[in-house]
Amino acid sequence: MADTSRIKKVIEPYIRSWLSAIFPSHTFREQPVMLTTGHSYSFDAVSEDGSVVAAILCNRAKTRTGRENTGGVRKALAELAYLKQTTSVAQRVMVFTNPEFGELIRRRANRAGTENVRIIVCALPPNMGSLLSKILNEASYEQRAAE
Repeated sequence: MADTSRIKKVIEPYIRSWLSAIFPSHTFREQPVMLTTGHSYSFDAVSEDGSVVAAILCNRAKTRTGRENTGGVRKALAELAYLKQTTSVAQRVMVFTNPEFGELIRRRANRAGTENVRIIVCALPPNMGSLLSKILNEASYEQRAAE
C-alpha cells in the first residue's frame, strides 16, 4: 500500500511554514475548528489565533489515465463547504500544490461561491515536488480504475 502519510509528515508541514510567510506573525498547525453546524472539522492549517483557516490540497487535476480526478474534485469541494461553515474566521484559504488542480476547483467551485475563500498555489521546491509526485504515482497504481 502506498504510504500517503508522507504527505502529512513532510509536505503539509512545509506548506504550513510557507503559510507563515504569506501571513506574517502567524504560525499554523492542524487542528479542529467549530462550524456553524455546531460540529467541528479538523483543518490542515489553522493560525494560532484561529483567524486564518486553510485546507491543503495535494491532488492533481488528472488521473494517471488522463481522466479528470473526480475523487480529488469531490474532496476539494467538501473542504470548500467546510471552510464556508467556519465561524468567526477572518480568512479562509485553500492551498493547492498543483496549479491545474487549483484552476479546476476554481472553475467548479464558482457555482458554490468562493467569494469569501482565498485560493492560492504553493509551488513546492523540486525535491518536495518529486516526493509528492512519487507518492501520488504510487497511490494511483493501487486504484482499480487504473488497472
